Amino acid sequence: MKKYFLFPLLVLFLTACGDLEEFNENPNAPSIDQASPELILPKILYEVGNHVTADLGWGTGNVIMQLVATNNFTGTDRYLLGSYGGTWNAMYRNARDGQNVSDLGERLGNPNYEAIGLVLKAYCLQYLTEMYGDVPYTNALDGKTDGEFQPSYTPQAEVYQGLLADYATAADLFNTTVPVSGDILFNGDIDKWIKFTNGLRVRTMMRLEKRWGELGLSAADLQRLVSNENHMDELGDSALLPYLPVGANRWPRHTGRVGSFDEKRMSQTIETVLKGLNDPRLPILFRPVDNPASDEFQGVPNGLSEDAASNFSGGALNQSRLGLRFREEPAAVDMVFMHQPELLFLLAEAAEKGYITGDAEAFYLDGIRGTMTYYGTEASADYLSQSGVAYTGTREEKLAKIAQQKWLSLFMVGLEAWFDYRRTGLPVLTPGPNASLDQLPVRIQYPDDEQVLNAINYQVVISAQGADEITTETWLTQD
Repeated sequence: MKKYFLFPLLVLFLTACGDLEEFNENPNAPSIDQASPELILPKILYEVGNHVTADLGWGTGNVIMQLVATNNFTGTDRYLLGSYGGTWNAMYRNARDGQNVSDLGERLGNPNYEAIGLVLKAYCLQYLTEMYGDVPYTNALDGKTDGEFQPSYTPQAEVYQGLLADYATAADLFNTTVPVSGDILFNGDIDKWIKFTNGLRVRTMMRLEKRWGELGLSAADLQRLVSNENHMDELGDSALLPYLPVGANRWPRHTGRVGSFDEKRMSQTIETVLKGLNDPRLPILFRPVDNPASDEFQGVPNGLSEDAASNFSGGALNQSRLGLRFREEPAAVDMVFMHQPELLFLLAEAAEKGYITGDAEAFYLDGIRGTMTYYGTEASADYLSQSGVAYTGTREEKLAKIAQQKWLSLFMVGLEAWFDYRRTGLPVLTPGPNASLDQLPVRIQYPDDEQVLNAINYQVVISAQGADEITTETWLTQD
């Protein structure tokens, strides 16, 4: 009797196993091909913009480039930088989502989603290669599709070739007659996306200035880009995402701990420049010292020890904090992906070096005017005609003036001032007395997780690129 009973049970078991497969599929967890690009896009834009601004710009870029100094927790000021694992994860996560938006755009027959996804993916991956050097790129986003969770590192030259190709492909894909939703950066204005993309192409071409020959590029390629493509024509074309005055998307330093805000002070470096030029941005970017006996602006040297920085000039009451817009005003700060003044300064430099045709002085002066307008002030005739600003002198002196004004314009714009400094060496900056190096760092160390979770490829990359140190030159920064 038992023999006859076992067979039906076996049939029932096998049938049930087949039916159970249906229950293992969660109908509330759709696959990526069922997702909506308009729901993914705002997440990428906010997460990347906020990280670049509130984390990298505020805590690292401004400090390394001596636009501000710190009077407490001075590690970054002394180049004790760490490995920025949070940035690594955030940029790869959003690069993957950019690729998802692009794939969905292609599947839906919407070229603008396809192009926007490519631009955002490239933007994130460019940040990574500029911070670290060689990075996982070719198969870095294949984890879900191919099960590749230990990607190899791609040589930096190949990464840049891929970035330029993605920007160019995106520029060709954009179609101003096709609508998109979820675009919190440009509100669906595809013409502005085109201008932003071409601005990134100009930025990248100039970043590669010393490597054009190796990549088969030349000044003629830059000239064609400048002559034949749409670019940011006015300040309103800038790629910036405003923080909101209410709710969760306010500028984080408005609601954050006051002690964290007060750690940042005006640097002596920028104090010297702004006072020397009688620059109207001084009382906007910074505020007078809190000591009631004085209404003077007082900077702090970069690269001091904790004790020396906190006690400099008699202590915090005699050190200028950042301006009201960076604390008391919840929506005065923008997440800047790229603004028009930066593009104008790039064009001024390119024209001065003879890479492109055009009036270098006009580009330069318009860049200054645009930056002043952004901060709610203006560049007077007297300001523009003074010897420290007027477009006069040797080529080297003119390039130094372009670089100085560009440096000022990149206040809080992520790590862009540092990335550009590594190429030009301008403005001239000297590490502080207690800095761990006698030069500015040139890269960030790879995250600790890579040494454990991707150990074999990590060993390969440091064998090829050099020691995993902040002084190791990458392909891009080598002379």
